[in-house]
Amino acid sequence: MKDIKLFILLLILIAGGIDFQVLASSQNRDSLAFTDLFSEEKPLLIDLCADYVSLFDDVSDKRVYHDAKFRVKSPSSAFSDMTVKVKTRGNFRLRKQTCNFPPLRFKFEANQTRGTIFHGQDKLKYVSHCQNFRKDYEMHTLEEFLIYRMYNVFTDYSYRVRLAHINFIDVNRRDTIQRYGFFIEDKEHLADRIGRQPLKFRNVKQYQVLRSNILVLSLFQCMIGNCDWDVSRLHNVDLMSVNEHSLPVAVPYDFDWSAIIAYDYFVPDPQIDLESKYKRRYKSYRWSDEEFETAFASFHEHRDELMSLITDFTYLEKDNRLKLLAYVSEFYDLISSKNDVKEYILKQAKKIPTDQ
Repeated sequence: MKDIKLFILLLILIAGGIDFQVLASSQNRDSLAFTDLFSEEKPLLIDLCADYVSLFDDVSDKRVYHDAKFRVKSPSSAFSDMTVKVKTRGNFRLRKQTCNFPPLRFKFEANQTRGTIFHGQDKLKYVSHCQNFRKDYEMHTLEEFLIYRMYNVFTDYSYRVRLAHINFIDVNRRDTIQRYGFFIEDKEHLADRIGRQPLKFRNVKQYQVLRSNILVLSLFQCMIGNCDWDVSRLHNVDLMSVNEHSLPVAVPYDFDWSAIIAYDYFVPDPQIDLESKYKRRYKSYRWSDEEFETAFASFHEHRDELMSLITDFTYLEKDNRLKLLAYVSEFYDLISSKNDVKEYILKQAKKIPTDQ
């Protein structure tokens, strides 16, 4: 019966003049274009032509999108020219005293992106190089990109990123500047990928989040020396859940305040003892010994992959790679010592309320 129904459906489609080759190639193209943005590793090569004076002056709470010309010179495809809209974004990095080149948000139109590597994308965050005349800031941007990639190693509950080398062209002065930055996966796309939906609930406690997820997240933040996150305030963390009655998962973002990067504006958390052996802070709870052992085993399992990820990332200068390797290695020294785990993780851990 099923075969007969399929045969009848095929006859109807053929009678209607459906070109199956065109249909299949169109579907494949659209599907590949949607996934390729974050599945490929080579940097996108892009020309972005805009009025940057007007764009960068628009930093108020009522800032709007500005028109821009966008040319993608993808390593794996032909040129793609489109019109996009772009505006400044962020909080701390939006301040001109912090970044003279702020982070951006791109808005794409479906009729412009069809058949391109940006097909299926609507709005995307872009992390910029921050300072035009500071080479170390561009390196720090690459370091933050690499942190996202490192977290991808541990869990699918993580934002994917795509490196880009953009040629910023000013429409009025014809000035140009080329710098590395990266696009961050859209929140809704991430939610679809992991089979969940974004939550906007505040005051969710860490012990109300999927245990294995929050333990890996908090240890990873400890590894990179980042204290600039908070689940209950949804500060640099997104919560996602299957529904309102299931345990949510936490997905971190914005790692620029990590000690492993050490931007000039980085200030250590006041609760960190700068005289201690490990200048890190573990910002989570005292889970069971078995849960810690499982999490530590996962970190040890991925150690070689993390180190290779850093070593092979040649867009970073050698000194920057050595810095990252040393900082990560120090964390592995910590979790390899039972005494140090007790002193610098377990003693710092908060107690889970007894009514949980």
